[in-house]
Amino acid sequence: MPQTAPNAGAGETLLLEVLINGQSTDKIAEFTRRQGQLLARPEELRDLGILVPETLALQPGGLVALSGLSGLTWSIDENRQELNITAVNSRLMPTVLRPGGSSVNKGRRKIESGTGATLNYDAVGSFASGQAGGTASVDFRVFSPWGIVSSDWLGYVGAASGGAGSNTAIRLDSAYTFADVNSLRRYTLGDFITSGVAWTRPVRMEGAQIRSDFSMRPDLITFPMPSISGSAAVPSTVTVLADGNQVASSQVNPGPFEIPQLPVVSGAGTISISVTNALGQQQTITQPFYAAPTMLAPGLETYAVQAGPVRRNWGTASYDYGKIAGATVYRRGLTRNFTMEGSAEGTPGAFMVGGGGLVQIGNLGVINFAAAGSNSSGQAGGQYSLGAQRIGRKFSLGASVIVADRNYRDVASMNGSGIERKQLSAFTSLNIKRSGSVGAAYAELDQDAPPVQISGGIAAAEHSKVFSANYSIQFHHMSLYATGFNNFAGTGSTSQFQIGLLIPFHKRNSINFIGASDGSGQVQVQQPAPLVGDWGYQAYFSGDSTFHEFGQLQYKSPVGLFAAGVDRNAGVTTTRLEANGAFSSVDRSLFPSNYVYDSFAVVDTAPLPHIRVLQENRDVGRTDSSGRLLVPDMRSFELNHVAIVATDVPPDVTISNVSDEFRPQDRSGVVVRFPIKFSYAALVQLVDEAGVAIPIGSTATLRATDAVVPVGYDGDAYVEDLRLHNELTVKRPDGRSCTVLFDYRPIPGDIPSIGPLRCVEIKP
Repeated sequence: MPQTAPNAGAGETLLLEVLINGQSTDKIAEFTRRQGQLLARPEELRDLGILVPETLALQPGGLVALSGLSGLTWSIDENRQELNITAVNSRLMPTVLRPGGSSVNKGRRKIESGTGATLNYDAVGSFASGQAGGTASVDFRVFSPWGIVSSDWLGYVGAASGGAGSNTAIRLDSAYTFADVNSLRRYTLGDFITSGVAWTRPVRMEGAQIRSDFSMRPDLITFPMPSISGSAAVPSTVTVLADGNQVASSQVNPGPFEIPQLPVVSGAGTISISVTNALGQQQTITQPFYAAPTMLAPGLETYAVQAGPVRRNWGTASYDYGKIAGATVYRRGLTRNFTMEGSAEGTPGAFMVGGGGLVQIGNLGVINFAAAGSNSSGQAGGQYSLGAQRIGRKFSLGASVIVADRNYRDVASMNGSGIERKQLSAFTSLNIKRSGSVGAAYAELDQDAPPVQISGGIAAAEHSKVFSANYSIQFHHMSLYATGFNNFAGTGSTSQFQIGLLIPFHKRNSINFIGASDGSGQVQVQQPAPLVGDWGYQAYFSGDSTFHEFGQLQYKSPVGLFAAGVDRNAGVTTTRLEANGAFSSVDRSLFPSNYVYDSFAVVDTAPLPHIRVLQENRDVGRTDSSGRLLVPDMRSFELNHVAIVATDVPPDVTISNVSDEFRPQDRSGVVVRFPIKFSYAALVQLVDEAGVAIPIGSTATLRATDAVVPVGYDGDAYVEDLRLHNELTVKRPDGRSCTVLFDYRPIPGDIPSIGPLRCVEIKP
């Protein structure tokens, strides 16, 4: 009802139901009628879907006059207390549709990590010509919610290290890392590979690094996505297809609508949008799009700052360091069609700085360009790069070139790497549908010898020109493929051509035939062992001037992947044994398992043993005698689901939930506990003093816990939390009461029946 304000100058306050273009908004809004004008607060109008410019002048009280909004008219139905607004599309805020009902998650995300350690190993032992040897790679890490300390090593024993009886151990990388999931920033102290852009060269350092890391948000789309907008004259259904696959469908009211981000596959494609009204009338519009994952969405930025001595001869020396160096890189999406990038790096004797960008040319593709300048010992040098690419469903094409003069220097060249004078690459591919797919590539490299010689480094210049082509076609379940290359560098060119046929059979088996232009041939038969309990094998034979035969048997157990094989090459027979797995310590227990590449979870159902565990609805094993099972292949920073099979839980056990979901930290472990509570229950049959069953509708109260339970047919009552000695007070529907005393002995895995028990009436 209209309300008159105490101050006549304030106007009349109205609470009205709002209709826009004849459609109810299902909202009641507050308006002010003053001197023939209808006014409202800007936020009130925006909540109704009316576009109100931020720069619009406000009247006293911070109100907006509806008559001051162009393209909008209104009228009031006094009897129905309704406000009817007619507005053009440009005056209405578009209805924002989220594909699949998704929404942008801007809150803090909970990432879990226990405290413990993991040792991954891959050990190979061999025996040939009376000599034994072995190699092993070890990945050791200690994890906690405060970060990860890790170290990787290679080891050689006996003949594998270059001489019988000698041992060699080589350190690869050792570092402490901390991932801040809320700022998407990763901190590293120790060994790392520098972050850069396409026209810079990464190097290995041992020092400190701070960089942005979007892998901590797998749900975040970092590149510009195509958007769709339109309008509907009447209530309609909007359906969007990307390359023939439905990605969005939703009901919209009359007026404009917008789908800001469509989940599409990167590269070129087409989007079709259909608007269907209630009468079945449909309008369809198709438009092309191009999504480039190398670009950044507007306002999104990445960066890295890193410094430390350069690691040299990595993989062959544990502690060989070059000069101290520093590098920084920054990228930012300025618009949907332009991403800028810059980089600077320096080391004693040289400094480099450069910049560039990526430009999306409509729906055609992406062009990238960059220029960098360096100064070394007073000599200036330059490097320039240019490239373009288009990735399509049927046809793809791309090329890039990087050229530098003789004086150009970067951190890599000052630490033993060659100077790349020219790097040229080009590729093309064509999908001919049922006729297969064909591709070709060309790569050319001119590299001068490094200006700085290091011990163990390769000082020779490199010049190569390689052209390669491939073709493949699939028919029935078989695949036919052919590859070839030709190296034009040097005084004489070299070429090679291969053709192969891959034939799968049964579920996991395949046989591969390969023939080469040099007259050699290969036959390989294999069956992988992807799951626990699977057996696998591999047999290989090749021959030209010499013969090479190899056979191997694999078994994937709950505690690792084990293999044994025999290799015979050029008359030398080698016996080979391999073990691949991990040991993890968490929650004061040690767990052997298969290799933990990322994160793992320990499912805890203690004290219940032998409970089946499901990962993403897939059976991954049973808990051991202690009620625990390690699941080694969790996806870090993503939502993982684990569950237990409820039918494996004994009837005398109460469990609050049988599934759980979590996001683990990378390279860490999480303990997922399913709280187990023994009910200590029994089905008690109650009768009165005459031996007649207590009537239905009575209630029984357990004195120890004051828990009240109903009495059912035949005087049966299900009572939990029983003790060795118990007392029940029974209240009948007629108001009479009685008591019963009884003893209870739990039966593991069962709910016993007790009775009939005579209930002694309580005299008033």
